[in-house]
Amino acid sequence: MEAPTRGLSPNAFFSAVEAHEEAHYEKKGDGYVCKKCGSEILQETCYVSLHDARFGGKCAGSGEVKQIPLPFCPKCEGRPKRTHTCTH
Repeated sequence: MEAPTRGLSPNAFFSAVEAHEEAHYEKKGDGYVCKKCGSEILQETCYVSLHDARFGGKCAGSGEVKQIPLPFCPKCEGRPKRTHTCTH
C-alpha cells in the first residue's frame, strides 16, 4: 500500500487505510496475512504532515508530523515508495 493521496481530511486518510486493509489483508493469530498470497503483512512508517484546513488546499500548519504504520504485502505490493503525505 502506498500512502494515501495528499490533502485528505484525517478521517478520509484513515478510512482509505482501513478500506485497503479490509480488502487485501486478513487477521491470523497476532498479525495479518495477504488474502491473495498468504504472506505476512509488514509495516513501513508513513510520515503525515498535519495541515490546517482553514488555509484551504495550501500545505500550511503547525509543522506537526505524525508517524502512522502503513501496511504492505512484501510479495504482492512491495515496499511502499510513497511514505510521506499530508492531511488538511
